[in-house]
Amino acid sequence: MPTPSTAPRWRARLERLGDRLGRQPHLGAVRDGVVAALPLVLIGSTFLLVAQPPSRLLHELAAPHAATLLLPYRMLGGLISLYVCFGTARSLARRHGLDELGVALMAVASFLVAVGPVEVQGGGWGLAAERLGAGGLFGALAVALASVEIQRAIAARNLTIRLPETAPEAIGRSFASIVPGFASVVGCWLLVHVAGFDLVAVLESAVRPLVGVSDSLPGVLALCLVDSAMWLIGLHPMALLAPLKPIWLAMLAENMEVAASGGLPPHVATREFFLWFVWQGGSGGTLAAALLLLRARSGTLKAVGRLGFVPALFNVNEPILFGIPVVMNPRVAVPFLAAPLATATTTWIAMSAGWVARPRLDVLWTLPAPAGAFLSTGGDGAALVLQLANLALAGLIWWPFLRVWDRELLAKEGPPDPAAAPALAG
Repeated sequence: MPTPSTAPRWRARLERLGDRLGRQPHLGAVRDGVVAALPLVLIGSTFLLVAQPPSRLLHELAAPHAATLLLPYRMLGGLISLYVCFGTARSLARRHGLDELGVALMAVASFLVAVGPVEVQGGGWGLAAERLGAGGLFGALAVALASVEIQRAIAARNLTIRLPETAPEAIGRSFASIVPGFASVVGCWLLVHVAGFDLVAVLESAVRPLVGVSDSLPGVLALCLVDSAMWLIGLHPMALLAPLKPIWLAMLAENMEVAASGGLPPHVATREFFLWFVWQGGSGGTLAAALLLLRARSGTLKAVGRLGFVPALFNVNEPILFGIPVVMNPRVAVPFLAAPLATATTTWIAMSAGWVARPRLDVLWTLPAPAGAFLSTGGDGAALVLQLANLALAGLIWWPFLRVWDRELLAKEGPPDPAAAPALAG
């Protein structure tokens, strides 16, 4: 923990950095585009779960209809790059005050040109599905941002077709988008098909090391430390962790694609890895803390437990974070840092060794952790066991620190209610 003299300075610097990142239009547009596509991934995950149910009996019943059941998934999760491109471009266009719909459509058209058609067996042309799914996600983000900026630059120079004011507004906007959209599409065509620069493949190769770092145990532990440390000094980590959202989505989408074909998902550290196995109840593994606080003897901590347990059960931990409070509180700094590190390590080992299925489905983040762990891994019973073991492990880490604090508060508050539980006081 920083000393009192340095804490305000460091906190102010981090606050400024977080504020700048939060207001940066391109990062904000990427975040909006990824978040906007998540409902489609969730719907696709539902059909993937139905096509590959966890029960052997249900799996046998679904097997003859698997191809039909997987169609919605392939059109949603399997084409995730298209949707992210549209959402990102529309968000950035809105931030720049441009025509959202027209600019976003031109960005999608530019991305399709960049992807390019491929000759299919038997004659004709088609699109490579893998480049419209997880494999093309970072290319889609790059094209979306570049396309909007190109169209913005053209429009700023009034190089547009303007119809008389008597023309309907919708038609006027359509004509105004022709020249900027033409510049965007031609730019992608020249870059990819004339200059021979395969943007999608190059970006996928460039980002692959970053995905590898994020999907490694050191990367996972570093992320847990950053998340907990920022909360401890009173800063929300959302701004600094926002760039990870497209990486998490790319890993999950690739896991879904491999699982749909019957293979072993390659990635471990998706968002679901953290949500259901590491940050149970929220950052710091505070579901375990909430359970312990329910058994506190001091009125202060017991009240926080009663207030925060139900929200923490559904992954909302602000009542615990601000009720204890966690911010600048050295009494809980060690368990708040250590619990996620311990559960991340156990989860990483279990999934890497194949003892527990890796995340392959997107489920609602407000589900209780047992349900989320079970469903996100495709109905693996071992995931449920791991989740409960991690909850117990986090509780063991939190318990001695909350016990000491509970005793100190109890001494200040006076004799406890005779009916109070003695668990924390020991």
